[in-house]
Amino acid sequence: MSGEGVPAAARRAPVPARAGRVLAPIEKAAVILAAIGPEQAADFLRQLAPSDMERFARGLSGLGAIAQEVLDAVIVEFLEALTEGPEVAGGERAARRLLAGVVGEGEAARLLGARPPEEPRADPRSTWDRLNESPVAAIAGFLAAEHPQTAAVLLSELRPEVAASVLEKLDRGFAQTVVLRLSRVPTLDAPVSRCLEEAIERDFLSALRLNLSKRRPADLIAGLMNNISAEARSGFLGHLEQREPALAQDVQRTMFTFDDIPARVGGRDVAGALREVPEETLLRALRHGRAAGSPAVEFVLGNLPRRLAERYAEEMDAMGEVSRKQGEAAQIELAKAILAQTGSGALRFIEKEAAAG
Repeated sequence: MSGEGVPAAARRAPVPARAGRVLAPIEKAAVILAAIGPEQAADFLRQLAPSDMERFARGLSGLGAIAQEVLDAVIVEFLEALTEGPEVAGGERAARRLLAGVVGEGEAARLLGARPPEEPRADPRSTWDRLNESPVAAIAGFLAAEHPQTAAVLLSELRPEVAASVLEKLDRGFAQTVVLRLSRVPTLDAPVSRCLEEAIERDFLSALRLNLSKRRPADLIAGLMNNISAEARSGFLGHLEQREPALAQDVQRTMFTFDDIPARVGGRDVAGALREVPEETLLRALRHGRAAGSPAVEFVLGNLPRRLAERYAEEMDAMGEVSRKQGEAAQIELAKAILAQTGSGALRFIEKEAAAG
């Protein structure tokens, strides 16, 4: 594969870390897992033995802060490995090829486990552990279809912080009924507990695993695109448009960057969406965006309270120059903060197709 359209610093050469040290394959894999975010990374890590999870944790914790140029290089190397085959598809073969581009053939085979698909590795965690670690929205959808007493029993087995998050996503009337029934949850004897666990495995966890296994390649690529610099992103997307135009279009619909704010965030949601963003980060992101002519700047300022917007404009004028590196890092951090709110259900994105229409 040629490196046309991909920045020279991001092509397949040894990727340097701090102080001239070259990243090891396991460290590159840890960088990728950190970049794609906890939800998708968790789906992968759940398939690993505890010793392998520890290796990833050690690899990531030993890196410290990752420079943007290092992140760009690792992600582009990974994306090249992902898209260099004749097609992009799911399944173990694709996962093996995808991982091999980062950690090598031998390590990919070992991590995935040389086992046939019909003999999956047994998950050592209990049913209740896995239920607690499932996405909150999925748990809420499952409980909403159950009788309130059954929902109360299941809710009583969740960790308090998980149960509270689930209750917030349930219909208010149903949630109130469930809370009232929590005071009458019986102590489950062993046979009843086993039946309940079997039902959870059959009706919820198995279906959840199936849905997660169908995650689209565009989701993975878009998650990585959200974390790299505009130059590296533009180069890779241009390359992808030539090689896989349909996939490139899907990725662009899925990814979320600073410039996507006007198309994806409702005007009345802007103030809330920025609530968790440090003011210095916000100002740097806006200052860099204004210099680059991004329409997101006027959209954000136009949907904030007038006095606050005026103060931000004055402080941006007084800031002086913001380097591209600082500005892009701030924009990535800002976009991540907004994405986190969509993940928790506090914010809902506008579909890009709808926004365009």
